[in-house]
Amino acid sequence: MPVSKRTLYERSLDKALSVNVASKALAYFIREVIEDAHSKYNISQDEMMAMNKKAVNRAAAFLGCIGDDELLASVIRLLSLETTGWDNPKETADTKGFLKAAEEFREALHATKGKTNQQIADEQQTKNK
Repeated sequence: MPVSKRTLYERSLDKALSVNVASKALAYFIREVIEDAHSKYNISQDEMMAMNKKAVNRAAAFLGCIGDDELLASVIRLLSLETTGWDNPKETADTKGFLKAAEEFREALHATKGKTNQQIADEQQTKNK
């Protein structure tokens, strides 16, 4: 098996920023809303799976527009037509906690930047001793 010359940092960013991975992450992030409906309305597991798949597909379509500013702006404007009466988003304890965890993960990822995979492995072995 060939050894990758790309660092853990590079592979992590590439993977996280792919539409496939990002759309699943976004759908999971909003999954709690679907879970609330599941328990409140006694939705079956098959229906839940179908809703989660639909959420991932829609998130992928949305995230796939990133990089084409005109298309992304058009998608946002089109979708925002249905939300004119909605309240603006607010920072909550839930979102603060999520962002804190994401920042901690970012710091750990950033600590790997510029290091080879071997350097990271050596550091981990030193910490484990």
